[in-house]
Amino acid sequence: MVSNYSITKMNLNLKSALLFFYLIVGCLFFKGTLVAQNYELVTITGVAWGNNTNNTLFKATSKTIPSLAYIRAQRINGPQNGIFTQQGDDIRYIAISTSSGIPSNLSRIRFSFLKSDKKTLIEGNNFRFIINDIDGPNNEALATDCDANLRYLGTANPTNLIVANLPPNIIAVGSVEEQDGPTSRVMFEFYDVSVVELDNYANNDYLKDFDMNNDYPIASPIYVKCKTVSGSLYTQNSASIGKEPTEFKKNNDNLLIKTNAIYFDLDKSEIREDATLELEKVVGIMNKYSEIHIDIQSHTDSRAKDKYNMKLSNERAKSSANWIIEKGIDSARITTKGFGETKLVNKCSNGVECTEEEHQMNRRTEFVVINPEVLKKQ
Repeated sequence: MVSNYSITKMNLNLKSALLFFYLIVGCLFFKGTLVAQNYELVTITGVAWGNNTNNTLFKATSKTIPSLAYIRAQRINGPQNGIFTQQGDDIRYIAISTSSGIPSNLSRIRFSFLKSDKKTLIEGNNFRFIINDIDGPNNEALATDCDANLRYLGTANPTNLIVANLPPNIIAVGSVEEQDGPTSRVMFEFYDVSVVELDNYANNDYLKDFDMNNDYPIASPIYVKCKTVSGSLYTQNSASIGKEPTEFKKNNDNLLIKTNAIYFDLDKSEIREDATLELEKVVGIMNKYSEIHIDIQSHTDSRAKDKYNMKLSNERAKSSANWIIEKGIDSARITTKGFGETKLVNKCSNGVECTEEEHQMNRRTEFVVINPEVLKKQ
């Protein structure tokens, strides 16, 4: 998330108490021995200007980075707002949210590591952020982009956080209420960066302290490494569910609910009558396998503007989710994501001549099981 990608790309559309009952701490596809972590300690020593605003310049020091003099903390995007202040030798962010619950309570924040002139970025370095007390359910979360030089995300073992990795994003979500509990701490470790961006989900007046000098150590941490392919979550001990029930199918690294294609009218996101037959199958399977959680992933063909296709695919995924929820499925078991035309399954990209049938292959909606390991218990 350090890169300048859009809110649409990042929006995981977490519903209600996202994945409330299942701790999915994926040491995902992580091979080999975890080497000692390499990061620089940073201490906040004061506020230069902008205290209690959404654009604050903090005085900072690091024994190992002599060029570091300031950290600029900004709320850079919404839909919600917040303010920064100093808390001890850490940076505190207090949410100002008119909406409650994930994903509506989102604000994106940026930390820029600056030299003494207050505007020049330092050279890239390794930084660790530890954030205390991520409460839930449906209250707080922190997310970033796996492509943003994220080395690891870490949690306590055991933890009250849920870690979901749906590339290119990774997110830690609170599942229970805690009072400064060590089991709700999350660590983001970045390498070779001078700017860090995080998506902050928090209800009004909820605060997060961003520690960079190990005030909030994590005992017996589990380190999570981002997957590099799109798909569902597989832990180190459950990379495969073996012989999955016949209602499911595998697609590369995904486990999908088996359905026929779901069609939408041109430029529309309303559920058609012929699509309800397939959605009824999904409802039936989710009732039968009451522990599974799904991510509804919707795609378009390439025959419109990229931004429009992204918006349309998000709307179609949400429409599918709302239809399923109206049939009695708990919204906490469903997330949605629109991919627009970013994951075409054939050659039919912009400017390429294709038949209607070839374009249709890309206009698909998939129901990805994000905790397939629970099927082992069936």
